[in-house]
Amino acid sequence: TILHGIAHLFTERGISFSSDGVLVHRLDKETTGCLLAAKTPEAHGLLQKQFEHRDVSKVYLAVVLGQPDPPKAIVDAPIGRNLTDRTKMSVLRTSVSREAKTTYRTLETVSSASLLQCHLHTGRTHQIRVHLSSIGHPILGDVVYSSSQSEKCTAQHNIECLCLHAWKLTFLSPTKLKEISVEAPLPVQLVSAIQGINLSLPS
Repeated sequence: TILHGIAHLFTERGISFSSDGVLVHRLDKETTGCLLAAKTPEAHGLLQKQFEHRDVSKVYLAVVLGQPDPPKAIVDAPIGRNLTDRTKMSVLRTSVSREAKTTYRTLETVSSASLLQCHLHTGRTHQIRVHLSSIGHPILGDVVYSSSQSEKCTAQHNIECLCLHAWKLTFLSPTKLKEISVEAPLPVQLVSAIQGINLSLPS
């Protein structure tokens, strides 16, 4: 697991490890990309506050079914636990649903699919996946929030991964007190999926 890998890295560098105070945030199991880890409990607390106050910039890449219209928009729709399938999240307005906001921008499109850049304003479970599916453009390779059309497109292009990647992360270093921006390279399977659909890799 990721925690085991971090524990090994910390041990090599002589850094004390605590499973409760390392990961500052989480990604969906199938999502790749940037994941922020803290070296000390103090840094962990300060970084978590940045996430809570929405001071962290989180930019994702997603390959979706079809061509979003408009090509750039904000999806502002509350998310809560699905009323019939408790393993899934849904756009719905109930007393327990929570505010959720995602901005997407189309980077490139072909007839069957588009490459989107998504900015998370909130951090709800499965947020990007739920929001894009709710507007009729499920992420390719997503077996949970798919449609019959996205499943067909995924199979046609032999896509074997969830086409969602936490691409860039910008936060304030709690020790250096300066803004840090990091970018995670795209994994091989996602590169293959993007190129297989005849989309260009983002620069």
